[in-house]
Amino acid sequence: MSHKVLCLTHSQDYYVTELVDASLAALGLKMVRMNTDQFPLNIQISAMQTNQGINGTIEIDGVRHYLSDFVAVWFRKNQHSNLNSALTGETLSQATKESTAAKNAVLYALESIFWFDFPFDIQRAENKQLQLILAKKCGLTIPNSLLSNSPDAVRQFFDNENGHLITKMLTPLTTFMHNPKAFVYTSKVNREHLSKLDSLKYCPMQFQQEIEKAYELRVVFVAGEFFTGKISSKTAVSKQSLDWRSTEHPHLCWKPYQLPDTVCQQIRLLMARLSLNFGALDIIRATNGDYVFLEVNPCGEWGMLQKELDLPIAQSIARCIKNNVNTGLSHE
Repeated sequence: MSHKVLCLTHSQDYYVTELVDASLAALGLKMVRMNTDQFPLNIQISAMQTNQGINGTIEIDGVRHYLSDFVAVWFRKNQHSNLNSALTGETLSQATKESTAAKNAVLYALESIFWFDFPFDIQRAENKQLQLILAKKCGLTIPNSLLSNSPDAVRQFFDNENGHLITKMLTPLTTFMHNPKAFVYTSKVNREHLSKLDSLKYCPMQFQQEIEKAYELRVVFVAGEFFTGKISSKTAVSKQSLDWRSTEHPHLCWKPYQLPDTVCQQIRLLMARLSLNFGALDIIRATNGDYVFLEVNPCGEWGMLQKELDLPIAQSIARCIKNNVNTGLSHE
């Protein structure tokens, strides 16, 4: 019997996939990489359903893999099919739509095996409002938050927070962090912005209380384990920037950090409520000592923490997959 793990990612994703590939190999599992943006031009999939069951294949780079070969799926990224080199206009639009639907239909035929994590769980967990609701219920501190397309509501919220307000989008414009020009970072709302909110009615945004921070934390959660990096207070990001991802400071550095047990337990409860084995959380340590939850990214980036702090995140991901394969756990 083959012991293959299907990795769903995209053609520009390298560093962390190589880390997990090596870690899976060390545990006796073979990773098969599928660049989702390269289907259908460079990948062929087929699935046959009968009353006796389903069988199918995925052919990548001339190598055919049977669906029955896979014991787990690592859901890293899933991009739309890229047919721009072959089609144009309405034909391109419809073919892209159909290709994406076909790809997802075949991949979801693997529902009975273990997913790290399952797409429907990820989609639900990406809801920022749900995250805040559940985080509060799990005991985490959250910032006062407003989701709105009403200029009047935003102005009132601005006054309530004495002008200490930030804004951010509900969804990212990119699926990976190597294209900063296409990424809209957290930004401060100033009083002069309040007279320029007319376009808000076309695009609702998230507004939050600006937390006075001592420092920022990126917390990577893997099946109950925590890998935490603190952005050094000596860098340009500590207090001058609202979003560490937007800095171009050449000396941006991370330091290892140990979260309090109470905060870890609250995060474990949150991740269980979100049905996630993995998440990259953004947390602020406020100047008053509070740990303030901002958001969790179900497919968030973590390579910088493994690279800079030598944290064994890839090994933990591989171990989680291996353990669930061995115990026969599957998505319910």
